[in-house]
Amino acid sequence: MIAYTITSGTPTLDELAALEFAFEAHKRPEEILPQVKSVWAKPALREPLDRKA
Repeated sequence: MIAYTITSGTPTLDELAALEFAFEAHKRPEEILPQVKSVWAKPALREPLDRKA
């Protein structure tokens, strides 16, 4: 990975070409956030009770 730092002044044509190439090649990773479902108000029992009683 190449790091570019422009501190002051006007960039040369070579520096501009290098920056354009770097910006075109740069891809940000897409963050896929997990879907978190709320557990609020869900029934406490997942299965019905046995009817042996």
